[in-house]
Amino acid sequence: MDLDEANQIIFEHLLANARTQISDLASILKMTKAAVIKRVRFLEQNEYIMRYDAIINWQKLPFIKKTYFVKVENKESFEKQMTAQKPVLSLIKLSGLYNYQVWCFFKSKSQQIAFEKIINKFEYLDMEIEELIFPRVSFFNVPVQLPLPKIKTKEIRIGKIDVAIMKYMAQGHGRDSLYEMSKVLKMPYDSVHYHGKNLIKSGYFLAIVAQPGTNKFTLQTTVLLMNCDSKDSAQQLYTKLKNLSHIRSNAIGLTKVMVHFMSQMHGDYRETLSQIFSLIPRKSIKKTMITHWDKVILNNRYPLEYFIEK
Repeated sequence: MDLDEANQIIFEHLLANARTQISDLASILKMTKAAVIKRVRFLEQNEYIMRYDAIINWQKLPFIKKTYFVKVENKESFEKQMTAQKPVLSLIKLSGLYNYQVWCFFKSKSQQIAFEKIINKFEYLDMEIEELIFPRVSFFNVPVQLPLPKIKTKEIRIGKIDVAIMKYMAQGHGRDSLYEMSKVLKMPYDSVHYHGKNLIKSGYFLAIVAQPGTNKFTLQTTVLLMNCDSKDSAQQLYTKLKNLSHIRSNAIGLTKVMVHFMSQMHGDYRETLSQIFSLIPRKSIKKTMITHWDKVILNNRYPLEYFIEK
């Protein structure tokens, strides 16, 4: 068994929504549920799918959100220093002009200032993120036949149980059943069921997706930080980027737009790059920084305790 049409359909649906039901996939493929389960296990065991991440809805988090591109000499020392900092959500090693991308959440301006006293020792570019989205990525251009969950705006009070569920799902367990979560978290099933359903329905997850295996697909993640000549130009670029294939994430902050996109071959890379630069007049983009992911050092360490700290 390989990635035939049926496996591609399953893969694309889990890539769009990892919590897609086996019964729904069976109905689309006109197969038994047992046959679909066997195919899903094939995708997992052969590392076409590495894990299932629940991407927390950044717009729901009432924190200061910033990303930094940093140039350093002593990489080992810098990694230890950054991973010890509580506000650091993710640390990505880069190839290019800058060595690292550091994503941070700050609960206050004073915490941000304290962190930047450390980062000021290095050469860096930064961006405060106003909005960030994760458009749907397609590998095989297979239409998704099931409606994707809608992002809702309902607010709920976040407590310890909610934080535990959000952290667990964000660390590669987005497809686990609520019963499995209750066993791992050692919490009553009724509580996990109530809070988990409420979090998902209230839009606290921007997406719950299968993460494709980088070894199988030889993926390269490219990062662009683009300075536009005005807020209007940045908004126009940000809006149009949502419609491109292979965009992994898309963020805006004042006149800056940051985009991460994936490519499997150099031709894909050049095509996507060309599409991005054609979205608005070139004169509207004052400066562009291009770099590539080399290694994920730390990822999705959301400081959700900020919700419950007094």
